[in-house]
Amino acid sequence: MLTSYATPLTRADFEARVGYSAEQCRMGLIHFAKGLRGTESLTQVRCLPNGRIDLLSIDEAARLHANMMYQMRNFTPSVAEEGIE
Repeated sequence: MLTSYATPLTRADFEARVGYSAEQCRMGLIHFAKGLRGTESLTQVRCLPNGRIDLLSIDEAARLHANMMYQMRNFTPSVAEEGIE
């Protein structure tokens, strides 16, 4: 069963998600299939002089990736309740 996730309510929440995604990339825990735009979108994210993330530099792919990675950080697969083993 799919459940929805909590969307970021503040800029700080969103920046935490982007930061988490960036850290996963730095640690080498994310791998993209050849031909996907994931790496291009994430490498084009810029920081402002004050250290904040430039929200205008984040495209849809980077936004979706950051939200998905943050949501999946504590993911543990479970067996469906319908008796599938």
